[in-house]
Amino acid sequence: MVDIFFVPVENAEPSIFIGCVGYESRSIQALKSCPKAQAAPVKLIFDYQCGGKLAYADNIQYVSTLDARNTGDFSEFLNHLKSEIEQSDGSVELQLDVTSFDRKKISLIIESIFDRSSLVKSLTISYFPRVFEAPPDELEEVLEFGPISPRFVGEASLGRDSLSLVVGAGYEFGRVVGAIDVLEPEVTNCFYPIGTDPRFEHAIARNNLDFVFLDDPNLLLTYDLLDAESLYFSLRRLVEVEASQRNVLILPLGPKIFAAVSIVVALVCSPSVMVWRHSTVDTARPDSIADAIASGRKSELTFGFKT
Repeated sequence: MVDIFFVPVENAEPSIFIGCVGYESRSIQALKSCPKAQAAPVKLIFDYQCGGKLAYADNIQYVSTLDARNTGDFSEFLNHLKSEIEQSDGSVELQLDVTSFDRKKISLIIESIFDRSSLVKSLTISYFPRVFEAPPDELEEVLEFGPISPRFVGEASLGRDSLSLVVGAGYEFGRVVGAIDVLEPEVTNCFYPIGTDPRFEHAIARNNLDFVFLDDPNLLLTYDLLDAESLYFSLRRLVEVEASQRNVLILPLGPKIFAAVSIVVALVCSPSVMVWRHSTVDTARPDSIADAIASGRKSELTFGFKT
């Protein structure tokens, strides 16, 4: 098991920046607003190749002005990252902007970094919340529901035949209730983000039916979206308690920083914790995508690996 320790974000000096360019305006926010990301000697950018969709054209034009390695082949992108880490002197510092990556790619990137943790001095994970836009209040077609990557299929125990679901609430209508109906967990704990805009909080509560499906109000756990380190400790503590009694499945809906922290917790607690994804976005369907503009706030955490 690989464990981590936290260090002050301001102490990190990333030599490799890892990000993406997509149809959301905020997908390149780190490159526009973070001096340390701009100064990183190596910039690895995954290109979602979104054509004329939303803000993509402006974003890719901006990226083209940078000294960055940009590729639309994710296997190639991941191999570049692995190679850069492996060729380092064992003290490489990384910054990963998870804002517009899909959850599957976030998982594969963080897994690759954990697999090379002995060569990594620090990893900073960054997330830029969006300006509020009212969400749709209708059910969306589920396109994928299952393990976020093969590593998180989970290791069932003969001594634990019940399921504990740990879910991050987003403002997508009905997703948490739908997951509970499918998975039928014995207990569900729900993490609810606060701290950036009260309108988000109201929309999340409304589109999750005010969480009336929870058996106990104490199972609704708030977290400050801008305090990712505290979120890590709260989530890890809960997972460790639940894993001693039940099989644990984390479903990281909502902000991508919750997904990233969930993946880190699951890797630290591996192999007993499952992580699944629940996707309704299809770039081939314009009605399933929307632009997201950065609000000017930022959520970050930086950690190193215990040897």
